[in-house]
Amino acid sequence: MEIIQSRKDGVEIGRSTCYGSDLLGMLLNEMQRKKDDGDNGFSLNLQLIMDECKTFFFAGHETTALLLTWTIMLLATNPNWQQKVRHEVNQVCHNGATPSVEHLSKFTLLNMVINESLRLYPPATVLPRMAFEDIKVGDLEIPKGLSIWIPVLAIHHSEELWGKDVNEFKPERFASKPFSGGRFIPFAAGPRNCVGQGFALMEAKIILAMLLSKFSFTISDSYRHAPVSVLTIQPKYGVQVYLTPINSYQP
Repeated sequence: MEIIQSRKDGVEIGRSTCYGSDLLGMLLNEMQRKKDDGDNGFSLNLQLIMDECKTFFFAGHETTALLLTWTIMLLATNPNWQQKVRHEVNQVCHNGATPSVEHLSKFTLLNMVINESLRLYPPATVLPRMAFEDIKVGDLEIPKGLSIWIPVLAIHHSEELWGKDVNEFKPERFASKPFSGGRFIPFAAGPRNCVGQGFALMEAKIILAMLLSKFSFTISDSYRHAPVSVLTIQPKYGVQVYLTPINSYQP
């Protein structure tokens, strides 16, 4: 709250012309814009802004860290894919340049690998929902007030939806257009999907691209594959990998 008040004071006394260019600044700028425009519809207030920032910080930290952990493990155990993605990163980021937002849409193979990692190890294993009115879906009647748990992990590992090789790491599944019909829902779907989806994917792509351009990954002999579900899917004994520096740019 002190940070928010400090930024508001800075604008009000003329020390600054905006609230900043980070997430908090963008939310405060949007709140002020709606206030100036006299928008009587849904608008942000300070409590909502604090809640949104907490969501990004607390929910986004662990899930993004786990996405990076599982993806590095998968690349370390699949060296062919690791080399393919590294080649793509080097082609997009010429001469080992630091990846920028403009590069992200060009990381086709990296995006496929991240999606397959999210399919195998989704950030949330279940999604809680509640029916606010009586609903009928086909022959299924859902009464108002019923709590519904969407089994994301089971959906992502369904042979009926993904085939007999459902438990194998095959990023080529995502070479075509995105799946529809609720088959792939790592960040939920619809109007109540994860607010931080774009931010988390941007973070993951930039970090992985930087790591791939500077290091090669090999899995340690001490690694024990033991994923456990505690709301998120975590490696029970951690993920031990060897990082070998790549000394020069490899086109």
